[in-house]
This record gives sequence, C-alpha cells and structure tokens, in this order.
Amino acid sequence: MSDKEILSGNIRLAMSHVVPDLVQKVLKGQDPLHILGDGLQVRCYTYGGDIAKGIRVCMEHEAALNEDFNISIAQPTSVIELAAQIWAKVRGSDVTLRTVSDRPYQYDVRFRLPSVEKAKRLLGYEATTGLDGVLDEVIPWIAEQVKLGTI
Repeated sequence: MSDKEILSGNIRLAMSHVVPDLVQKVLKGQDPLHILGDGLQVRCYTYGGDIAKGIRVCMEHEAALNEDFNISIAQPTSVIELAAQIWAKVRGSDVTLRTVSDRPYQYDVRFRLPSVEKAKRLLGYEATTGLDGVLDEVIPWIAEQVKLGTI
C-alpha cells in the first residue's frame, strides 16, 4: 500500500478498488455515500475464484499457448447500481441510499465491457459468479477486517 492517505468523504480508502471501498464506507456508516464521479461508470466485477479458475484453464489448455484471453465476467453494472446493491445487503432495502459525487479520477473510463468470447470458444471457459455471489463473500470478509481494525 502506498504511504499516501486517500480519503473519500470521512473514510480512508484501504484498497482503492470500488467494491471493497464502497463496502467499507457502508459498513462504517458513511451517509451520504461518497462515490467517485456520477456513478454511471460501468464495470464488470469478476470474482477472484473465477479469475483463478480462468488462469488455471489458460495454463493447462493447449489452445491457450501463445494466446491472450479476457477471463472476466461480462455482466455490466454501473457504480451506482453496485452501491445500491451493497447498501441493501448491509443496511437493508428499507433504508434510503443517499449519495454524493466526489471528483472522479482524471482519466476514468466510462464504460468497460470485456470481450470474453475467445476464452469461451477456444477454452470452454466462462466466469460464472455474479455480483450477488461476490458481495455475499466480500462483505463479511471486509466486515471482519473493519472489526479487527485492519481497514
């Protein structure tokens, strides 16, 4: 981790990745929730276990020799949709999500959608864990780290 402290509202960012940063902000009670930019940036959030499986397939499959693959999930979600999903899982759907837009990164990409067709066609590989499953694993882990004071 860098020695530079990065704040988002009143929360020091621990990992500078949108999923764990939003989760920790919601867990720590940030309200309104600070989001970089307008929240309309679109990303595909891939489960680490799926990435590990994809890497293994690439290492073991003969069709992967001297090729490159995108092993991400191709399920687009905006940052504001992600924030709402995290909020509902942590705070409940009966608590209204309020957000404030912080200054975005200077060169933030508005839309990222990987082309995963090649991995599916040549390797038979496709990431399958949806965002709901990712959050069901990530939220408790981050909650434990917050409790332990590591983030």
